[in-house]
Amino acid sequence: MRLAWLSFALALSLAAPPASAQPQGDTLTLERAIQIALAQQPQIRQTRAAIDAANARVDLAKTARNPTVTLSASADYGSSPVRPCADDPTKSCGGFFDPTASTGLGARADWKIYDFGQTSANIRAARLSAEATAATATTTTLDIRTDVETAFLEAVARRRLVEVAETTVKSEDTHLDQAKKFVAAQAKDPIEVAQAQARAANARSTLAQAQSAEAIALANLRAAIGWLDATHSPVVTPEWPTPPAAEPAPLVALVEASRKQRPEILQLDKEIAASEASLDAAIAERRPTLSASASTQWNPGESDWSPQPSWSAGLTLSWSLFDGGRASANQKIARANVTGAQAQRDALLVSLTSQLDAARAQIIANRANVSASNEAVAAARAQLQLAEGRYAQGLGSQIELADAQTAVTTAEGNLVQAQWQLAEAWANLHRQLGET
Repeated sequence: MRLAWLSFALALSLAAPPASAQPQGDTLTLERAIQIALAQQPQIRQTRAAIDAANARVDLAKTARNPTVTLSASADYGSSPVRPCADDPTKSCGGFFDPTASTGLGARADWKIYDFGQTSANIRAARLSAEATAATATTTTLDIRTDVETAFLEAVARRRLVEVAETTVKSEDTHLDQAKKFVAAQAKDPIEVAQAQARAANARSTLAQAQSAEAIALANLRAAIGWLDATHSPVVTPEWPTPPAAEPAPLVALVEASRKQRPEILQLDKEIAASEASLDAAIAERRPTLSASASTQWNPGESDWSPQPSWSAGLTLSWSLFDGGRASANQKIARANVTGAQAQRDALLVSLTSQLDAARAQIIANRANVSASNEAVAAARAQLQLAEGRYAQGLGSQIELADAQTAVTTAEGNLVQAQWQLAEAWANLHRQLGET
């Protein structure tokens, strides 16, 4: 028997993870969580990489204006053509079975002097596209801040709901103890103990569900922050961010501010201009091109190094009269891109007003909801206090006590939900305004 107990204890010790393996909790404020996210979220690095690539495409477009220099060297070995022999012209030398070697060195320089605006349009399009990509950095920052704030607010709400559930468990345990004492004193019917036990068990079940929801919320917060350290887990402070005391500005003022601050509008403006520049470049494809070139070549023989290098230089004016429809297709694509960018910007402007109006209405409604929920909590707590006093004196019943406890738990849960919705509504309004 002793051996079996030792084996069971050893199995438990091996199955249980060591205390050092459990992640430690780091308590975060909202500002600290956002700071960490902006420092290590992979989306930030992706946006920076996209900006670097867009700037590199500007440099690539500028290379069309620069000259190019090409060096070449060759060495060939093969049969020589049939020719009169040098020492006896009456005889023939060379042929298939008379191999010979040849070498060559060369250099060439080319420079596109003027293409009637095509390169300039391409450079302008690339620069505007780079500026549009740079505007996405602000958009990414806003999205990360909003995602972290939303996840943080949910974690705070779940923590508060856990506290409500814990308070309910303590209260139900107290009621169970009271019921047992009354039954032991034969002052109450034994069924009240069973009723109190059922409510206490339900309260513990609700607490377990609340704790599970809190764990999921913290996991979502970890993902929103981009938390990489598995040895530490984020833990939120249980306080809500202080909402502004005043109501949001009128809708007209909000729309005006949003149109000035939203980085998506600036980004779409740049994309429209870039698409228009690409259209100019597509139209310029049918224009002539003036270029200059120069080259030099030296081809010494197998045993004769006397040949002098040769050189040539000149100007070339080329004009593609027909390209099989390539330029026309590029123009159609460019026009479609312009139309698409303009429509996307108009769609944002159309939805902007309704989004701001909805966010503003949510704030106003949730402010009233929070005020009403506070009053409901105060009234429910007063009712529970009276019910507990009546029950302690043997006047009340378990039904009256249960109803009062349920009212408190429901009111406190509704208050947490109202505060959560109010905080999220403010976060949504800040995002719609483009405020960093």
